[in-house]
Amino acid sequence: MAILPITKDHIELYDLVAHPKRIYASSSSGLTGSINLFSDGTQVLKDVIQQKDNDDKPADDDNIESLRSSIINNAAGGTTNLGASLQIYLDKVNSIPAATRLDKRMEVIRFAPGFKFDPNFLRKRVVKETYFPFYRQMYSAAQWNYTNYHTLNFCTSSYLSKDSVIIYPAASSSAVAAGNYNPYAPSGSFTFNFFINPRYTTENVDDAFSAGTILHMSSCYAITLVTGTSKGLDDKPDGYRLLLQLSQSADIPPRDLTISGDTVTDGVSSRDTGFAFISADNSLKRNNWHHVAVRWGGASVNDGSGSFIIDDQAKNHFVITSASCMQGFSDTIGDPDAIFVGNYYEGSNAGSDQIVYFFNSTAASEEGVVKLSNETFDPTVFTFRHPLNAEIHDLKIYDVYQTDEQIATSSLQGPSFDVTKVGPDFSGQLLFYVPPFFIKNSSTRNILQTPFQAKAGKSNDPFNVALSFGVQGFELNLENFTREFIRGQQPRLLMLTSSIIETSTNVASANNFLDRSSSHRKRNITVLPNDNGRFTPNFQLLLTGAAVVTNQLTSGSSVDKFQSDFGQLDLTKITLQNLVSTSNFFFFQDPPKGSLQEYDVGSIYYGTLIGANPEDPSVAPGSTLAVLQATGDPSSNEVVFFDVSNIFYGDRIKPGSVVLKDLAVTGTGGRISITLKDDGYGSLFRADCLTTQAHWANVGTVLYDEGIVVVKTPNLPLFGKDTFELSFEGERSIYVYEVTIPAPKGMINSSSNPHFQKLVPTDYPNEVAKEFVYVTGIQLHDDNLNVIARANLAQPVIKRDGDRIAFKLRMDY
Repeated sequence: MAILPITKDHIELYDLVAHPKRIYASSSSGLTGSINLFSDGTQVLKDVIQQKDNDDKPADDDNIESLRSSIINNAAGGTTNLGASLQIYLDKVNSIPAATRLDKRMEVIRFAPGFKFDPNFLRKRVVKETYFPFYRQMYSAAQWNYTNYHTLNFCTSSYLSKDSVIIYPAASSSAVAAGNYNPYAPSGSFTFNFFINPRYTTENVDDAFSAGTILHMSSCYAITLVTGTSKGLDDKPDGYRLLLQLSQSADIPPRDLTISGDTVTDGVSSRDTGFAFISADNSLKRNNWHHVAVRWGGASVNDGSGSFIIDDQAKNHFVITSASCMQGFSDTIGDPDAIFVGNYYEGSNAGSDQIVYFFNSTAASEEGVVKLSNETFDPTVFTFRHPLNAEIHDLKIYDVYQTDEQIATSSLQGPSFDVTKVGPDFSGQLLFYVPPFFIKNSSTRNILQTPFQAKAGKSNDPFNVALSFGVQGFELNLENFTREFIRGQQPRLLMLTSSIIETSTNVASANNFLDRSSSHRKRNITVLPNDNGRFTPNFQLLLTGAAVVTNQLTSGSSVDKFQSDFGQLDLTKITLQNLVSTSNFFFFQDPPKGSLQEYDVGSIYYGTLIGANPEDPSVAPGSTLAVLQATGDPSSNEVVFFDVSNIFYGDRIKPGSVVLKDLAVTGTGGRISITLKDDGYGSLFRADCLTTQAHWANVGTVLYDEGIVVVKTPNLPLFGKDTFELSFEGERSIYVYEVTIPAPKGMINSSSNPHFQKLVPTDYPNEVAKEFVYVTGIQLHDDNLNVIARANLAQPVIKRDGDRIAFKLRMDY
């Protein structure tokens, strides 16, 4: 035995960071990825409980132990036929249930704030009012707002209405330039400019991909998405092309046209297809964002040649030799009077079927659109059979031929304008522009207060706050996202509105009532977060007409919805704070005079004061909102939390590793799935497209150290309600204390064992040592020679007098 001094040079402290990867999924078919709370969870370990015999009478546990003892004694006494006894013993042991505590598993908990003062509401409060302020210095996304960057989402399924369309009024005016009787119909040269992502293919392999119209103005133009020849690994179409129809050719339903190569013919009759053109085959790819410009400069420019420019590359040309490619019309019957987005209008546009009747007096009062007709009814005969299956944004129509440079610029950033003017002063004669941005104001319309009552008013928030704070129902304020910015028009949202229920029903939640309508379901998913990372919108457009342009906002200003949690102007953000007024809020300790009911702290106050509430949305609304009254919190409850235990990840979630998926968005029949990722700095962004993704477009927050994920945007309603999948990597620090113990040459060569003998280490011919010692263990001592650590070697180590050996002792903790 030898005692050697250990100095700091022999000690090394370091830590290893492990990154365990976890995938957790929750769906109707079950859970995957949950973790045993106890690592030794097994069916072998049994609880010690009283057993019952065949007569269902309690039996003593000693019966099993006595049976075991009997078998042992019989074996010791020479009995060899023990099979039956052993089988009885094993059957009794197996009949004992396993320890229930060992079955305990940890899961990722998804929850939404409750509609009263309950644990889920308190969790929201802790995250919003404690965690967010603490982590805000590290993660700017730790604020109760989200980014104002969206797409128009058009999708069809058996769960979603297929005849829905967004209709913008395009009334003729004598004030426009001669020859242009319509504000959205270019008189000569033109450029259609937009982003499109053909996100959706066919639902089944054998299904035909239906032509879906992007823009249509009767007798003027139609731009339609059609399939190409390419198919993906799933044998479904993944290549697409664009069909352009002008003048009289625009009146041929796209599904009636036959496309062969670059030739477009009418497959039904002999209608004129001379103004129908097609882009190159497979010029658009599934789930890729493409910037598209379709331009024509007139008969005198490039010999009447026009072109499809896709991602700054020409993807086919067409020639028009006439002076104008828009059909002439006067301010009488036959004027288009509307531009249709997301579907193709089929109708005569005459008599009682005039397009202008979409903007009748009834629609004006109930839906808040401009009144273009004194009639009270819609056109009587029309169809919409060409629903678009794609996402689009930044739709623009110019009445000029844009150059390559202008098109390239528009593919990178939004159009510029002069903020000093009351209205936008866009360069390049921009006629039509839908970003789509959220804006604060909308026109007066009927707004649902419950599934059974509506009231005239304006909406100033991303979602219907009366439904949310009254009966815990969700309805997206689609009107606030679809404004056309050049003329300031609000569109008619045909088959995209929610209707009141006028029949008797059973008791159900507000969302259960609302989601019975396919129009309501489609309304709620028509505007989604934008994941196009190739483009940066011009948020300064939101200042158009603002009375005050300052960094400090005042409540009630036209831009007070665009602010940070510090109350400063931020045009990129939509605040989720203070969505409803608390002026009608009654405190529990101060009930209204004359009230016969008493407040019950922790639950909703029922009676005429509150009226409709989440538990009974069928009664008339009261003087205040039930959820607001119950919680006292005017901030958005249309958020979803995911709580991840540190058993899954260790010390913290690794930044940049979070992938959160809603595999089947509620109400879409599995047609839409959404993927969110984190940017490594606490911000969640949508990440579905295969092209560059918009990492800066915040839709939620990740608190890595707390294991909290928050989806804040109301444009992903009920995220993960039916099914979700969460994958991430953890950071698990393993601290290592390592000591190097030297066994120098000429030392550690004696033994205190009384039986020690000097022997040759081996019998090898080349062995030269005459003696050796075995090193069997190592002890670490403190200054007083107290043993503080001990290590036994798995097998003795031979140490010759001339050997130099270093032993490394390492402790992980």
